[in-house]
Amino acid sequence: MELKKTLNAPLKGIAALILLTFTSLYTFAQDVPEKVEVDINTNGGSVWYGQPWVWAIGIAVFIVVLVLITRSNKSSAQ
Repeated sequence: MELKKTLNAPLKGIAALILLTFTSLYTFAQDVPEKVEVDINTNGGSVWYGQPWVWAIGIAVFIVVLVLITRSNKSSAQ
């Protein structure tokens, strides 16, 4: 009787592990990747923020503004 109680708990754990493993395998088997084709250039052109020169000018303006702000703070502090 005591042997039955001793073996019962691990067997329940193993059975639960096997059941959960097969359940997860079954749910992953249901995933079917769909093929989605996306055409980015629908009108034949690109947007303005997709051009590299726009980013270069924007970064240059940002750096100039940042330098002007930091210089004005240093001169007013002295």
